[in-house]
Amino acid sequence: MTDSSTPEASPGNEDDVSVLVDPPVTAALVDELSHLWVRVTNAGGSVGFVPPVSLDRVRPHTVSILSRVIDQTDTLVALQEGAAIVAWCVLTSNDSPPRQGWRSIRHVQVDPERQGSGIGGKLLAAVDEVAREDLKLEALSLKVRSGTGADAFYRRHGFTEVGRLPRAVRVADDDYRDDIIMWRELS
Repeated sequence: MTDSSTPEASPGNEDDVSVLVDPPVTAALVDELSHLWVRVTNAGGSVGFVPPVSLDRVRPHTVSILSRVIDQTDTLVALQEGAAIVAWCVLTSNDSPPRQGWRSIRHVQVDPERQGSGIGGKLLAAVDEVAREDLKLEALSLKVRSGTGADAFYRRHGFTEVGRLPRAVRVADDDYRDDIIMWRELS
């Protein structure tokens, strides 16, 4: 997949938002995504860690995720506003040949300062376009942690709960959450 940058006007915002698909993976990109991941987690986002989290803890995971983007196994979709990435996620491929018609959306992150500005919806719209046009997918899946309200956001964007993994996420010694499995047909 090639690098693409598509400017589009932000509603209610004069700044341009660019959609980046599989941009070149550089040390600067790793650092920028890692810093955003730390900010999102420490602001209460459920994106794989429990706050507080440090850059030293997150950066190796960012490198691992981006290694699958480099080898074109997975697809990185990001939104850039000015020079800063304000949202990103990865479309992870399935290793099983009969499962090539869909991918999972993982690591969905929106800069905490941009929460409520419509950036999350723009990221999902960009993911839809990449999934349909570039990857020729038929469906998307994702998991969200119960108790965060994120499932309501995804429902507004056409996802349906199709299952749960009970107590799959331990956020503290006595606090377990379900992994909510969500699905969306792209037809």
